[in-house]
Amino acid sequence: MKSFEMKPVIAISIGDPSGIGPEVTLKALAKLSPGSNYLYCLVGDYAYLKACAKRFKLNLSLEKLDSDVPALTGRGKIVVLDLGGAEKSKWGKISASSGTAAVHYIIKGAQLALEGKAAALVTAPISKEAIHKAGCIFPGHTELLAHLSNRKDFAMMMVGGPFKIALQSIHMSLKDALKEITRPKVFEKLELTYKSLQTWFGIKKPRIAIAGVNPHAGENGAFGDEERSILKPVIQKARKLGWDVTGPHPPDTLYYWASKGRFDAVLCMYHDQVLIPFKLVSFEQGVNMTLGLPFIRTSPDHGTAFDIAGKGKADPSSMIAAIQLAGQLGEKGL
Repeated sequence: MKSFEMKPVIAISIGDPSGIGPEVTLKALAKLSPGSNYLYCLVGDYAYLKACAKRFKLNLSLEKLDSDVPALTGRGKIVVLDLGGAEKSKWGKISASSGTAAVHYIIKGAQLALEGKAAALVTAPISKEAIHKAGCIFPGHTELLAHLSNRKDFAMMMVGGPFKIALQSIHMSLKDALKEITRPKVFEKLELTYKSLQTWFGIKKPRIAIAGVNPHAGENGAFGDEERSILKPVIQKARKLGWDVTGPHPPDTLYYWASKGRFDAVLCMYHDQVLIPFKLVSFEQGVNMTLGLPFIRTSPDHGTAFDIAGKGKADPSSMIAAIQLAGQLGEKGL
């Protein structure tokens, strides 16, 4: 009789099948699967993934599932919850069909996590253009997952190298991002960041720096008033609660000091204010983590890279980091 052991599940949605998501996922598992403490459940197209493994010369044992995730599995196996959908996909081509498939994979992965059948969800890259062609109204993973989880308070946090950086706003124009900088909304993101550092990273008294909005953090109103009228009152409120929160710091020097370990985390004000320095320093090991969801979600910090899709050139380092972080955080929630 075959011997089985119980393992927690990490669900991995394979992203846009026309991009590098399937490649980096399979490459990552080829390095992580031996002796793993987890069952990796890929949510995607079984036939497509088998073809990808062959194309990229990866020796992986993939087991097809047509429904649900088993609580028991043999050691070393990787299961694929087969949703199909990749039949019309072409490497490097943006299409509604690939976008539709990617959205279906995300929804099913989230369902597994919400139902407690997966300890964490890792999401491979999707194309914003493709999912919009498919009729998805959400800007990206983070907003879609928040909707599926019925959560209004959520945030993106970039984790990698010396950094843990939360974002006040995510995928929107700079003009609209400035509208998200209000006292209630900044405090909401600050509180979410503070509690997440305690819960998931075990930091009892987090040191959080808040980035300014304007050059030189406004220079006392010379270059804008958001720091004086919005950020300083939020910081004062947090400090009255006993939180170690400082700022607003000039963004041009803040990330240097954060890289030296002066802070446990940074709360920045808009997307590119953090993604540019973060990817410069931590691109290969960077992980996108969503705060505020009722389950753990991580993702590599890069996109679909259509220009190299299918060529075997994709680096799986960020996906490996995303899976490892999901596992580490998943252990805290078991």
